[in-house]
Amino acid sequence: MKYLMGVDEGTTGCKAILFTDEGTQIASTAREYPSYYPNPGWVEQDIYEIKKAVFECIEETIVKSNVNPSDIVGISHSNQGITMVLLDENEQPVFEHTIGWQDLRYVDILPELMKEVDQEEYLKISGMQYGTYNIPVLRWLQINEKEKWSKVKRICSHQDWFLRQYGADGYYIDEGCANFLSMVRMSDNEWDERLLKYYNVTEDMLPKVVHIPGTVVGNVSEEVSKATGLPVTCKVCLGNLDANSCAIGSGADEIGTQLLIMGTAGVSIFVTDKDKLDPNGRITVRTNPGFGNWQNYIMTNTGASAFRWFRDAICSMEVATSKLMGMDPYDIITTIASHSKPGANGVTALTCIQGSHTRKKNEKARGSFFGINLGTTKADLAESILEGICFEMKDIMAMNQELSGEVTHVRLCGGVAKSPMWCQMFADILERPVELTKVSELGALGAAMCAGIGAGLYKDCEDAVKRCVKITEIYKPDNNKKNDYNDAFNVWEKYYRIANESIYV
Repeated sequence: MKYLMGVDEGTTGCKAILFTDEGTQIASTAREYPSYYPNPGWVEQDIYEIKKAVFECIEETIVKSNVNPSDIVGISHSNQGITMVLLDENEQPVFEHTIGWQDLRYVDILPELMKEVDQEEYLKISGMQYGTYNIPVLRWLQINEKEKWSKVKRICSHQDWFLRQYGADGYYIDEGCANFLSMVRMSDNEWDERLLKYYNVTEDMLPKVVHIPGTVVGNVSEEVSKATGLPVTCKVCLGNLDANSCAIGSGADEIGTQLLIMGTAGVSIFVTDKDKLDPNGRITVRTNPGFGNWQNYIMTNTGASAFRWFRDAICSMEVATSKLMGMDPYDIITTIASHSKPGANGVTALTCIQGSHTRKKNEKARGSFFGINLGTTKADLAESILEGICFEMKDIMAMNQELSGEVTHVRLCGGVAKSPMWCQMFADILERPVELTKVSELGALGAAMCAGIGAGLYKDCEDAVKRCVKITEIYKPDNNKKNDYNDAFNVWEKYYRIANESIYV
């Protein structure tokens, strides 16, 4: 039996999961790590804290599995959105912390930067608007950290940085991460000089774009083997941006598939056969790696992380109780939410805690509760947070249908998939059956499938999907709740519009 290691390195924590070549999970380990917020709107992380957590997870997973390490034939990496690692000529980080993908420190200079950009050209070349992601932070650093910026020789995503740590013979980036860096052509996913100029960077500062998921880029180094227990014969294989790993792990290869990835961000991938640009620039159009079709890609800066904020800021008692009872605090909070009702007794939550990315892009948007009264309970607040996250995805699904046609089926992944109550809410609000796969940790599975391609266990992504992906549960919408949720959604839309037009300006 041969085994595959899939690493899912997210914004708030990481997992290392060992799989068989049929996609069966053998053992897993998870760790959390912090982000740092030195100023309002700033988000930073310590790359070495994350590396330590990742390596500990790999080592512990191998020990738990009781497999012969020599039978682990491949490792691949699923990484969070573009949290950039800026390296000097000695491959050492220039800045103490990496800058997180949620970071908004560049917002005040964005209007001036936008004047330098031919938006029509930028959209046509890249498939997105300038400033869709936080890459203008590079310009902020050039202006505000000139001395340190002068030492920057390489711009990495966590994909190419971690592959290098495992033992890759160079810096290699997947199409999804390259797309997030906002400097590749939509047509062929290669760096484009016309886009590079807007960020004052040169191609030699960037990793090589590799187009085939699972491409072998090296073997595990002796140092990493000693630290983790992985054998030096283990292939280091190109992985993917977390969303694309989930697309592979969920088998999102059919036209009309709406994949919702509810992690730190709320991510929507709609699979289409057309590279049709959104004239309003709300939707990023990009390739669907490994499957030969296209994605309409939209994300919110805060998906399930809005629920995590609610847990940490408001539910300290529930967190303490969960520790005493050996339970997941989210299970306790969703149970509390179930004592409210659709519409949360008039409470509406806007969950755009770190800016808005949907119908109206607004980096200044912040989270809010509306409709609180003296009778409002914690159950209503919890229900409204869950509904607010669902409403954003409903709004996104409508945009996809407006641009590219009917959503034929919805597939859900992320921590949300572990909550029957929340899965049912998604089905009710979206008015579509919601499918779950056998494996809930799809980022790690997608990474393991890429490792399997590199190790020669699968021919390609389609072959890996046939071997590893199985739909095991379907939540059907409850029509009795349709009107209540639609009424609540209409109220949410009203507050969302008013807040973006009149408050967060």
